[in-house]
Amino acid sequence: MSTQDILGLSSQDAGRVISFPASQYLHASTASPVPGAISTGLPRLDQAISPISPDESSQSSSDATLRGIPCGHVTEVFGPPGAGKTALAMSITANALCDGGKVIWIGTTSLTFKTVADRLDTTSPLPKLRLKSMLMQSLDTTKSSDTPQQLIDNLIYFRAQSLPHLLALLLHPPQGFPPENTKLLVVDSVSGPFPSYFLSPSELKSRLAQAKITDKSQVHWLMNRKWNVTSELANQLMKLAASRQLAVLVINQTHTKIKGLPRATLSPLLAGGAWENSMHTRIVLYRDFPAVDDEESEVASRGVRYAEVLKREGKALTVRSDENIVPFTIDSGSLRGTDTAQPSRAVPQQPVEETFRAGGRKRKVDEIADSQDEEGSDDDFGWVDGDDAGLVEGPADDS
Repeated sequence: MSTQDILGLSSQDAGRVISFPASQYLHASTASPVPGAISTGLPRLDQAISPISPDESSQSSSDATLRGIPCGHVTEVFGPPGAGKTALAMSITANALCDGGKVIWIGTTSLTFKTVADRLDTTSPLPKLRLKSMLMQSLDTTKSSDTPQQLIDNLIYFRAQSLPHLLALLLHPPQGFPPENTKLLVVDSVSGPFPSYFLSPSELKSRLAQAKITDKSQVHWLMNRKWNVTSELANQLMKLAASRQLAVLVINQTHTKIKGLPRATLSPLLAGGAWENSMHTRIVLYRDFPAVDDEESEVASRGVRYAEVLKREGKALTVRSDENIVPFTIDSGSLRGTDTAQPSRAVPQQPVEETFRAGGRKRKVDEIADSQDEEGSDDDFGWVDGDDAGLVEGPADDS
């Protein structure tokens, strides 16, 4: 039996795919018109991701460009647990299915007893009951003759149990992956398998010292191994989106960074120059408790989430503005935008230049204790409700 029969992977000997630089795919995708977009289910968020240009404002509604996450590019959504990342991904999935396209959902999170009740079957960690409810509401709005089950049949689910499984699926995909007419690829979550395979810097230094590894080239390779894998994964996602003209949505987890910053800051777990350059759009989700006058309004505000666009059309937004911050709530059927006031900014925002100056090192790296390590101190700081609006790592406000 051949390797392809056992693993379902194409052979590398015959018909090997020729690789091209990722920048070549990027330039080719930006030079041609964007092949459509997929709505997030929140009109204000769609508008923040792809604002209307002066040339488009004069067009009729039938000729207007579709708004939402762009096809042919990679969109990243990150935020703390419970912020609504999976719910937003499911809303985008429902809209892609209603548009007649196929969706591939790659899950890396494990199934827990608490989430079993939200599944149609215990073999798939994807909350299909909630997705079916979203599809029913979308079909009622569009007056379509399709049934939710017919649309769900166009959803293909893959379970990536570990980081090698995820890399094998994306870097060496089986034949027919992704299938024709695929409009959306979701990875939930792309950062989930990484912590179990890569030690924190302090732990890695301790292991190297115990093993008495002094070869500089080997130490350098071990220290940069995570970033090399992250870069390869980001480049592959970008090439896949550009070559197949589909939208790639990756959900990224967060951790707390302290070293080099004026305060504890919530940051994406997967980051770095190569990763961030590959992201065409970045959206952060968080929760906050705005100032309210009465107890009833305070209780209602606890269910409000905020989606903030940090990067669009491949360019980071250097200034925070209310137009890019969208409040919304989550129910069983859909995401709903609200008119809630913008999140409080209890922690004063600083210009980017001042933030970097405040984070300048005054001691040598060897003099910094392990307890102050960037990743080693993540577990010491929990996420406190009400602090997230000022702690999210993103462009600072000039005000």
